[in-house]
Amino acid sequence: MDWGRVWTAKNWERLLVGNLYSTGEVGGLLLTLEIGLLSIILATVLGAVVGTMRHSSRVFLYVPALIYIEILRNVPLLILVFWAYFVPPYFGIQTSKFASVLLALTLFTSAYIAEIVRGGIHAIPLGTTDAARVLGLGWIQIQVRIVLPIAFYNMIPALSGRYVVAIKNTSLAFLIGLSDLTEIGKQISNLLMTSPVEVYATLMLIYFVVNALLSQGMRLLENRRRFGKLFARF
Repeated sequence: MDWGRVWTAKNWERLLVGNLYSTGEVGGLLLTLEIGLLSIILATVLGAVVGTMRHSSRVFLYVPALIYIEILRNVPLLILVFWAYFVPPYFGIQTSKFASVLLALTLFTSAYIAEIVRGGIHAIPLGTTDAARVLGLGWIQIQVRIVLPIAFYNMIPALSGRYVVAIKNTSLAFLIGLSDLTEIGKQISNLLMTSPVEVYATLMLIYFVVNALLSQGMRLLENRRRFGKLFARF
């Protein structure tokens, strides 16, 4: 194996930040993290809303949430990426590759998070919400101040898994020509032509380190006091 041809300063620069310093174009790991982390934040918020609606007994909330979840969980992410990229122009809407991948990944991830949220809410004893009603809290106040904080703490392990999957799913961005980490690696492999094993082993290493750090960060939230302080800020 010829690691020296792969692990050059120029190749590492492209893998980590793309052509940021030469042409100003963000790519590589930096672009992957931008898409992944932004989609995680948006999908968590959207998933919390949809999951709460899914748990509701009101038909006008329950049915749309159920349809949303069932459709997005049963469609491959690859198809969603293509739809998000190729369909908007038919309606005169111009979207960037970045926005297309972000939209597809957010919708796809939020459907799974919604089911995690529904399960977390369902696991909360009824006495907890009944006590809140006795105190005069409204439905929205109960969800935001009591139900969701408890549910999210119980959901940390499941959410951690979905977040890791979201980061890995960003690798599909290369299919529409976005210069994410996988695309940059493919370009380097095509340029060298003789070192595909070294290139893709490097990509595996980078993805592993990123996801290991993400998982470790989520484990820090499993401390109830630390989690309570974080959630209280919102």
